[in-house]
Amino acid sequence: MLTNHHAHTRYSDGIGEPEDYLRQALREGFATYTFSDHAPIPPEDIGSMPLADLAAYGNEIDNLRVAYHDRIRIFKSLEVDFLPDVMNVNSPHIRSAGLDFTVGAVHYVDRLPDGRPWSFQQPEPVFSRGIDTIFGGDSRRMVERYYALLREMLVTHPPDIVAHLDRIKRRNATGDYWDENAPWYRAAVEETLDALQGAGAIMEVNTRGVYLNDGNGMYPSSWIVARAHARGIPLQVNSDAHRPEHVSGGFAEAYRLLRELGVNAVTVYMDGGFGETELPVLD
Repeated sequence: MLTNHHAHTRYSDGIGEPEDYLRQALREGFATYTFSDHAPIPPEDIGSMPLADLAAYGNEIDNLRVAYHDRIRIFKSLEVDFLPDVMNVNSPHIRSAGLDFTVGAVHYVDRLPDGRPWSFQQPEPVFSRGIDTIFGGDSRRMVERYYALLREMLVTHPPDIVAHLDRIKRRNATGDYWDENAPWYRAAVEETLDALQGAGAIMEVNTRGVYLNDGNGMYPSSWIVARAHARGIPLQVNSDAHRPEHVSGGFAEAYRLLRELGVNAVTVYMDGGFGETELPVLD
């Protein structure tokens, strides 16, 4: 059963209307499709979806469910940022959005001197400026803070699905800032997997780095996927699509990796809840 639980549209930072993605999913034989645009981040409204658009987003998905009910199952979600004392999956506007499930993520690590939350995804010079001004130039402190925030999310406000667990590596493809094989880094990841396992959350294998060829491959790295599988943490494959043509980008590589690791099934959302399904066979 071909599924995707993490994707974006023009309602946040994607390109194209929701129906454009749905039509592409149908062409590729998807059994289910989930819309999970970035959730609004009030009161600062720093996110890519304004709070004023949330109702329209939900209504459009509900209308598509009706229009396509006999062709594909459609689910409604949001990728919800965890910002301490600002937002989490239990924030009022998230709980009232009528979601089928939540996708949780950390994209912001503390604040710049002017008070703005610092997004580690920003390119240079913003990335290094955040390390310098917030963490005294210490990349390790920054990375460990990122994983600490993930653990705080999982302990206090766990989502159903954790997006791109090691997204912090996005600007470190060449290893200039830290070594992913360093014992301290592996320890931070293992501690975070402890929290993920304790929360009973699903870990996604995010293929965005594969089809964009960003130098990082899967999010998370294959060794993290292997460790999660060894712990019995449920897994699923998502493309994090921001364009309709990316709805299944990198899926063949991800399913091949999972088979090599001995994974026989992934966890997907069906009507009423999550369950396991065999890995699809893709060329």
